[in-house]
Amino acid sequence: MKRYINKLVLLVVATFSLTSCLDEDPLFDPDQVENVVEFFDIGLIAAPGSVYPLYVTSFTAADEVELKIILSYSGAHDNNQDINVKFRVNESALEEYNESEGTEYEVLPSDLYSIDGMEVTIPKGQRQVEKTIKLFTNNFDFSKNYAIPLTITESSFGIISGNFNTAIYAVGAKNKYDGLYEVTGEFVDRNNAAFFGYYPYEVELRTITANSVGRWDLALGGFGYVFNTGGGLSYYGSYSANFNMDDSGKVISVTNYYGQPAGNTRYAEIDPSGVNMFTVTSGDEKKLEVSYFMYQNGEIRCTFKETFTYIGER
Repeated sequence: MKRYINKLVLLVVATFSLTSCLDEDPLFDPDQVENVVEFFDIGLIAAPGSVYPLYVTSFTAADEVELKIILSYSGAHDNNQDINVKFRVNESALEEYNESEGTEYEVLPSDLYSIDGMEVTIPKGQRQVEKTIKLFTNNFDFSKNYAIPLTITESSFGIISGNFNTAIYAVGAKNKYDGLYEVTGEFVDRNNAAFFGYYPYEVELRTITANSVGRWDLALGGFGYVFNTGGGLSYYGSYSANFNMDDSGKVISVTNYYGQPAGNTRYAEIDPSGVNMFTVTSGDEKKLEVSYFMYQNGEIRCTFKETFTYIGER
């Protein structure tokens, strides 16, 4: 019994001690907490809980496009003065992010963007200010994953945030074929007549180079081809089609995203009897009609005849 009484006494003492601390500690009083200077969210964070927030934005390939970032004076208090904030490119932050998340982002080379100084002023009476970074996406290497990692280094007022003092902006370029499409078509697996196409459904055509796109299967969540076995959905390992066009939109070749051939001997080839053309009829009305093969062990295993009808940007 004595043991339980002692526990009760300790609980009461702890409760009163906590109450006393709360009465005296100004931590929970907004008037006693200083605002923080930080990078403000410009969208969804790619991997919530990651070591740094990373925001992914894709742009149409062009001579110049604009990425707008936001710096903020965040908290309970109004801003009663101009606040000068400086920041810098932080390559080590991107290395740390790649290591923790298993990604392969590269720092965007300085000749692929322009920024008017690594500083901003948050004007008196305002909480936020935009900073524009000009991106020269026509010159991007489409095979690379670029990012701009930025860290706040100085602020003339307020406390630099411990959580959002660094932000990483992943920037990609999209060619004119890139987008979300509805795909319909015909599919035959010569090794298994029970397999049939999972049509119609939505896929993404994702930029590989300036004139090629890869078939990103939303049902799979990656580059690939999903089909129906008769008892459920499945896919072909290490196989997905890349469609390669010339400047007129004619499909000049189809290749396997995973290699020609991949380690399992699978590779792709165009079926020359198909339409094999990407057309733009009017405005945003786009359509890709393409026929192709999947080879395995040197022989044609699958035939595909597909039509991709543009829905919108991905």
